[in-house]
Amino acid sequence: MKKVFWGFFFVYLNFNLTLNGHALNLLPDFVGYILLFQAAGALAGESGRFRTLRPFAAGMAVYTGILWVGDLLAVTGGSGWLDGLLSLAAAAVSLFISWNVVQAVLEIERARGADLNGQSLRTAWFILLAAQIAGYAAGLLISGTLALAAGLAALAGLIWFLVALWKCAGRYELLPPRDPGPELL
Repeated sequence: MKKVFWGFFFVYLNFNLTLNGHALNLLPDFVGYILLFQAAGALAGESGRFRTLRPFAAGMAVYTGILWVGDLLAVTGGSGWLDGLLSLAAAAVSLFISWNVVQAVLEIERARGADLNGQSLRTAWFILLAAQIAGYAAGLLISGTLALAAGLAALAGLIWFLVALWKCAGRYELLPPRDPGPELL
């Protein structure tokens, strides 16, 4: 579960270094999606939702890896309608992945009879969703005030989401190992 946290840490946080028009994201998204892919494989026995999100994490790793290399070489970053459409599609896939992680945590809580901080994680996810929708609306309306409010809400939701996920990972590590059941003995 710690890899899930670190995966989202890389996906959601960006620290860019720009030199002579070449941008280098020091926390590349593709690394986060690779970590999420690996974590989903390790946790697939806990919830089927982890199996569901693996191909999407792999696809996003490839897509964001291409964008990272393109940014590094200063050959991407257009502002055309195709870039906007691809950005919107990537945001939708990212939300799908994170929603499946939240739902998987809630399923693990029910199956194991443990509190993994899933409700707080779910609430933080909804704040991130609302902030992303407001951010896209602000972009369409070209509203600086709405964009600032959406950015602050996204920051609050992001911090909340990562803290809730860190607590979830810590609580998950304290769970006893799963009973393999008679069919696996």
